[in-house]
Amino acid sequence: MNEKIIGEIVYEVFKKAKNEHPKHSKFALSNHISNETDLSSRTLERAYDRYLNKKTKYGKPNADSIDLFCKYLGYENFKDYVQIAPPPAKELPVTVRNKRRLIITISIAFGMVLLMFGYQNWIVNQRNIKSVSPSCMTWADSVYIAVTCDHGQLSNYGTPIIPLDKVKLTSFKKVKVSQSYNFFNENDMPLIWYSKNKDQEIEYFTSPGLHPITGETLRKITPYIIQTYVPLHVDKASSFVP
Repeated sequence: MNEKIIGEIVYEVFKKAKNEHPKHSKFALSNHISNETDLSSRTLERAYDRYLNKKTKYGKPNADSIDLFCKYLGYENFKDYVQIAPPPAKELPVTVRNKRRLIITISIAFGMVLLMFGYQNWIVNQRNIKSVSPSCMTWADSVYIAVTCDHGQLSNYGTPIIPLDKVKLTSFKKVKVSQSYNFFNENDMPLIWYSKNKDQEIEYFTSPGLHPITGETLRKITPYIIQTYVPLHVDKASSFVP
């Protein structure tokens, strides 16, 4: 398999994980992908080091692991990725680049003219947008989502509609964890908070505050809770060739 293509696949895998997970460290992203696939976090960390940190001392992933990378990206396997994924962009010929630059220049000039004549309409539109833009949010299973405030007291999810909080909207999420999860930062400060639900199951969240359903205050994670309630991470056999 082409080493350059494998590098592109690994880059896209961790890029997707960053959009799905609030923590962007190598360990946090690897654990997240491992929870979503049949890949071990060890395999993912070594792929991260080889292709993103350029540490070539680590062996390249074997064919099965690469197929799982592609499956995480929405493809059936590596062959499917190569056939469907768009090829890397090639440098445009000089003539095409010059034409494109001319088009961009004309577009900018035309846009300036429109801006001069459309300023008043823009102000009116902004007032209208403010009246319909999402300024509330509601809890949707594991994340907050932005909604308009005209749905009444409860959303379609049966959860309360509350004023929009940009910090909670982007950083407050319910997550699944194992004992390999990154529970603390470098200063031993907690990265996870927890609460027991009505079925006596522990739920884990990425920020402190109140439980979005019960309103109970979340508690910060402790080594005792991790050892007592968090399931062990099962290390899978290494997916790397020597």
